[in-house]
Amino acid sequence: MGYKPLGECVERIIDHRGLTPKKLGGSWSESGYRALSAKNIKNGLLVQEDAMNLVSEEMYRQWMPEEVKRGDVFITSEAPFGEVLYWDSDEKLVLSQRVFGLTAKTGVCNSRYLYYWMRSPQFQGELRGRATGTTVIGLRQPELLKCQVNLPPLEQQTAIACLLGAIDGKISLNNQINGYLAA
Repeated sequence: MGYKPLGECVERIIDHRGLTPKKLGGSWSESGYRALSAKNIKNGLLVQEDAMNLVSEEMYRQWMPEEVKRGDVFITSEAPFGEVLYWDSDEKLVLSQRVFGLTAKTGVCNSRYLYYWMRSPQFQGELRGRATGTTVIGLRQPELLKCQVNLPPLEQQTAIACLLGAIDGKISLNNQINGYLAA
């Protein structure tokens, strides 16, 4: 199939640039739904989970008219820039202002394959080339959607995603074992 712009590979993008609880007439909560911030995504992993802010049910409904779904891919638009996370959970999250949420287009793009492609040096290089800013590097949605995705046939995408997923699973298991041995 060749290369296609990311915008042709996704059926939905969640972009809450500039959105905060205060702008919605509320504030953070003591309990409720977790808010995913750019600082919570690092090297394909969810990090600093204990520092995630929470929002109430009412604020969640106001903030997230389109809910995050299992299989969505998140990418940070700045600070840190270009970090990618595959959402393999049914947990409902609030996407904070520097995180894009992408839903792969059914029948066109395998979402886990898209995640791995977006972490590739080729995609990350194009991302940096489209970024703006001197002090803080950032990327606007229109530029993100222009980035190219190498899109082999769907069966090959699925096979690639399964292989890379198995390798990631083995790495995760080895890290857990090393953690136990170090303790």
